[in-house]
Amino acid sequence: MRNELCRAWTSCRPRMFLIVTMKTAAVLLAGLAASGMAMPSDSHRVHETRDTVRGARFDKRDAVAATANMPLRIALKQSNLDKAAAMLLDISTPGSPNYGKHLSRKEAAALFAVEDKSIDTIKQWLVKSGVDAKAISVNPTKTWMTVNAPVQQLEKMLKTRYHTYRNVISGADHVGTDQYSLPKEVSEIVDFVVPGVNLAKVKTRAAPPPKGKTPFAAIWEGLRDLTAEQQQIVVNATSLDHCDTIITPACIQAIYGIPKGVQSNITNPMGFFESINDVYSQEDLDLFWKTAAPYVPQGTGPDLDLINGATAPNPPERAGGESDLDFQMAIPIIYPETTVLFQTAGGGSDDIFGDYLAAVDPDFCPLDPNLNPHKMCGVFQPTNVVSISYGGPEDPSDVAGSKRLCNEFMKLGLIGITTVASSGDSGVADAGNYCYGPHHDIFVPDDLGSCPYITSVGATTLPAGSKVGDPEIAVNSYSGGGGFSNIFPRPSWQNGAVGNYLLRHNPNYFAYNTSDGVIPPNSGIYNRGGRAYPDISALGDNGLVAYRGKLGLSGGTSMSAPIIGAIFTRINEQRLSLGKGPIGWVNPALYGAYDKIRSKDFVGFFHDVTVGNQYLGGVAGDRGYSACGNVGFSCVQGWDPVTGLGTPNYPMWEKYFVSL
Repeated sequence: MRNELCRAWTSCRPRMFLIVTMKTAAVLLAGLAASGMAMPSDSHRVHETRDTVRGARFDKRDAVAATANMPLRIALKQSNLDKAAAMLLDISTPGSPNYGKHLSRKEAAALFAVEDKSIDTIKQWLVKSGVDAKAISVNPTKTWMTVNAPVQQLEKMLKTRYHTYRNVISGADHVGTDQYSLPKEVSEIVDFVVPGVNLAKVKTRAAPPPKGKTPFAAIWEGLRDLTAEQQQIVVNATSLDHCDTIITPACIQAIYGIPKGVQSNITNPMGFFESINDVYSQEDLDLFWKTAAPYVPQGTGPDLDLINGATAPNPPERAGGESDLDFQMAIPIIYPETTVLFQTAGGGSDDIFGDYLAAVDPDFCPLDPNLNPHKMCGVFQPTNVVSISYGGPEDPSDVAGSKRLCNEFMKLGLIGITTVASSGDSGVADAGNYCYGPHHDIFVPDDLGSCPYITSVGATTLPAGSKVGDPEIAVNSYSGGGGFSNIFPRPSWQNGAVGNYLLRHNPNYFAYNTSDGVIPPNSGIYNRGGRAYPDISALGDNGLVAYRGKLGLSGGTSMSAPIIGAIFTRINEQRLSLGKGPIGWVNPALYGAYDKIRSKDFVGFFHDVTVGNQYLGGVAGDRGYSACGNVGFSCVQGWDPVTGLGTPNYPMWEKYFVSL
């Protein structure tokens, strides 16, 4: 399973379209004026508008009280993004003389700093609009500004009207607007504001979820009980005789050719991102070590980097299935290497990625820590590899927010950080088993999978009756996420693999070609020109897990991602032992290896997965037929949107990356 969430800045409710006559236009304008929502003037331009392509996920409710004070966060457009992208590609491409020459954190921060004149322009606009200069703050790295002012003043500044919106899935209340405007000279230097089209969560108790609905956080599918026969198999969990029914650490290591770990480097712990009150239990880890990985000592667990009041570990009765699964998949592969837990606080759809990114990178801190000392800002060192098993749908109405988030992962790549993320467990649909468009047939990409600076990981399984060494197939108890972004265009390093797929294995669906979240109406159901994902896959079903004091089976792409993260951590160990740096952003190197797959040195580099598709819904839905009305994409020879390039051949991966 993978924890799905609707980001705090994500809007999930479309605007309503109206057919307006000249007569009704006058009535509407009068109504807008009466409601306090000013129309954009000649000096303003519409900066962001909510998209209409998705199904209704937010109910627009009451207007926000005009006299209430509210913080407004202004994301400043950062400098040198194109230069940074080119630099990262250069230092991540095998054969480049700059391969592996990552920047320091200080160098990376300086690269993106906003010019003082841009900050002055925004300050002048705010003060001219009546904001007290003392109420304006700029974060230390000059990437965010914050202002506190009455709602009515903010509405006048932004030519908008604020309302509360209730998430029909989680019941959480958010503040935002359907559209806002900025002065032309300000619009050119601002990415977005929050709250705006990006919703801000209301810090009050939310209404309970509607009956029959499941919050994004609650997609842990639970533990599948072991049969009597499987209980006997688990008695000898290090055996390789039953890897087709129970995946143990021994099975993973044998299938991918991973030797037992013997090294540990204090600069190379593996990082894990966890959130939404999903917290591991040390007792569960110890039960798993005792049963399936006896070479891992009792008491082995992560070092704790707890963010903004998070706590860990939990007692077994409050254990989080996601966290237990992540550590139990990875630690047996990397031991005696250590791990670090980046745990964010919060039990709902808060800005959890933002809290993590701010804690490891002060560039992402939107608030002045002197004004908000409870938010952590740049206090933790990011690990060389971080595994993420959380996500949600890509939001075509929040292009600026999606790019801002993705650019943060680009920055981490610049300093040598590898980020792997699960591709989702719902095929071409969203976790709630819905699809975009009026006919509910447009494929829904994954938010993190769409970002080219993240390595997206899909899921496979070993079919019944198979043995170690037999081909894997795409997971078939749910559908692994995969497809094409509507925001990010296909990067150049994917042209060979993805171009081959589209040319030789056309999925025969009507398609469109777009970017920046503009989905053309009645033009197709997926974006041929988008960043394609997943990049790679690993085993993602029938995994033996200890959860809340009990052994059972589970899975999901969140089983797959930590396996890939552990493999990259092992490769980094080898590089560091030779005096080399970490591998950092790996996507260009992975696709570069694929482009050489016909040469004798690269035959077998990936275990190709050619069986399976995405016909099922996700673990948070009913697991029935995909809501998009088709089988999604299918596995083919070479790269495909179900399992990416295939699964790892560890000895060849290690040899390749260590040689770079």
